[in-house]
Amino acid sequence: MFGGKYKGGLAPLYSRKIKKLREKRQLTQKQLAELSGISESALRSYELGDRKPKKEVLEHIAKALRVRPEYLSAPEFGPKMEFFYALLENDELMGYTITEIDGRPAITGGLYTVGLTFDGFLRDWKEMKQRLDAKEITREEYEDWKQTYDPGHWVNTPDGKSPWTGK
Repeated sequence: MFGGKYKGGLAPLYSRKIKKLREKRQLTQKQLAELSGISESALRSYELGDRKPKKEVLEHIAKALRVRPEYLSAPEFGPKMEFFYALLENDELMGYTITEIDGRPAITGGLYTVGLTFDGFLRDWKEMKQRLDAKEITREEYEDWKQTYDPGHWVNTPDGKSPWTGK
């Protein structure tokens, strides 16, 4: 049990994200709980960090909030070394390659599943950052993109739309 006091007084990242998105969508805890098919007390305990939702529950919450479940469950890195070790632990799975670009080390990637590539993700991210910098999209649209990033590899739905975003 976290008692809502996790890591120096902060609830786990998934808890903070659920609460932030619920408030952004102007939903009460009761409304989000109903949309997610869970009890209000369960949702409250997830937001406080007292309990961690099971994968299936997190998927229901994510769908109700119109984000990908991976966004809610993404790891939180404290010291830079945690991020560095995450890269090292996943290099073979993700197919990272270390190369040099303009004399600086850079990470590029290869295929790892169904054509989804690290390079493709980086290209998508770069494009969105450029659109933000050029003021073609708002900061809110950019944040929404980050929360719902999906390169199109979801299970086919009858309407051809993402089950998470409806787009």
